[in-house]
Amino acid sequence: MKNYINIPLKLNMLFLVLAAAILSSCTKEFDERNTDPTAVTTLSPTDLKGLFPNAQWQGVALGGGTQYQRGVNAFADLYAQYFAVTQTSFASDRFDLTQARLQNHWIRSYVFTMPSLLTIIKQTQTPETKPLNAIARIWKVFSLMRITDYYGPVPYSKIGSTEKAVAYDSQKDIYYDFFKELTEASADLKNNIALPGYGSQDLIYNGDNAKWLKFANTLRLRLALRISKVDAAKAKTEAEAAVANGVMTVVADDAYLKVDPARPNALGFISAWNEFRMSQTMESFLKGYDDPRLSSYFQPAVNDKQYRGLRNGMIPAQIVLPQNGYNNASNLNDRFTPVKMTTEPMTVIRSGEAYLLRSEGAVNGWNMGGTAAELYAKGIEMSMRTNGITDVTVINSYINSTNLPSAPGGYFNTPAISDIPVKFSSDPTKQREQIGTQKWLALFPDGQEAWAEVRRSGFPKRYNVINSDNPDVPVGKFVRRIVFLEYDKDRNGQAVKDAVALLGGPDLASTPLWWDKN
Repeated sequence: MKNYINIPLKLNMLFLVLAAAILSSCTKEFDERNTDPTAVTTLSPTDLKGLFPNAQWQGVALGGGTQYQRGVNAFADLYAQYFAVTQTSFASDRFDLTQARLQNHWIRSYVFTMPSLLTIIKQTQTPETKPLNAIARIWKVFSLMRITDYYGPVPYSKIGSTEKAVAYDSQKDIYYDFFKELTEASADLKNNIALPGYGSQDLIYNGDNAKWLKFANTLRLRLALRISKVDAAKAKTEAEAAVANGVMTVVADDAYLKVDPARPNALGFISAWNEFRMSQTMESFLKGYDDPRLSSYFQPAVNDKQYRGLRNGMIPAQIVLPQNGYNNASNLNDRFTPVKMTTEPMTVIRSGEAYLLRSEGAVNGWNMGGTAAELYAKGIEMSMRTNGITDVTVINSYINSTNLPSAPGGYFNTPAISDIPVKFSSDPTKQREQIGTQKWLALFPDGQEAWAEVRRSGFPKRYNVINSDNPDVPVGKFVRRIVFLEYDKDRNGQAVKDAVALLGGPDLASTPLWWDKN
């Protein structure tokens, strides 16, 4: 696979040096084969900009293809219940946390993303490079948020250390530093907004610093809601500051990762393998609500031309039944398949989510610049527009709909998943479920964020898996986190042992994360 950006030879060399240095204690043979990480000491602004596309690509697509499937699709996408599997080898849908697959997420983050970002951050300390520094720090938060939201405690403050053991940080400390990073980076970016950014080396905003500022504030708002059940006062302060400083408000603010033939849309690439289809949780909401996004997200099943989903957690004997085959369930819309994988960008953060976060904040009593009902409606509207649905009559009809989720039926005679309509309720308890459900629908196809949100909020309701292969997470329960990896235990053993004490419980998939009080 050729490079998306032509990277100078010295940058290719630097990637190898940094990859070794960043996880030096995580490689047993490091002392024997390490190259001096100070061999390349200074890069020009042009070279530093050339490091950024790699960090963006790895942070979203994990390098694409197999890596994305193993790190995201086989876990977060299934645990969010966007999809269910049609491949008998996917035991992860039955809560089997297959380590060989999971380590791809870890490696792509620490070995392929962080070296580029840390180099940029270290070497952009001059006034004229403030935007480069600020945006790299913002992207560092985005990338490591996804790691800590998988595992809880992870290496953070000591990333890049040459010590024998790279210590893990508690998730609370990591999140508090996220807020510090975003506050400082946003201020630096705002005060230097007119200086050059990454230009064409920015695969998301093409060097638009003003949009990066909105991205940072929206990310800060997302993180504020994440901690709202464990530190309500801190969450309120951070959320109100984020909104006051300016979050995403229009579709033009939406963040997507550009793709091309060399680096295609990772979800589109793997969808051709016919190993997953729409879940029945998705079917119940989208069909019951007569949701206009149904045909934007999925396509009818091949066999009967109906929109159909599958239950999560089927054993191989159930998966191979004709009723549960991939031709009897809905695949992704063509924009998420190989048909458009070189042109359809990958989702990062969008304005619809920002409004729905603000709506929940308003239910909490925070100053979010509008009422919960107003922001809820606007969030749905932005999600519709993001997905190509612009007819105002159609949008308003959906927002005011009293339709309820449907009963998918099928092989397991599945009932309706919930009894809430789209139309905003006067009951705050129901409002929270409605906001959580619409946020989940709006986040599609970002399974990593959706899984974090269903753990944090408890919404939307999801079907119990049919079977579980994990005794720590029996049928009726859900995976709360990914267990610490054997990959790092083999390389960073003592630090991993010490990290268990930071969990607040045993190193099991049933142990909730710090912010997970649902």
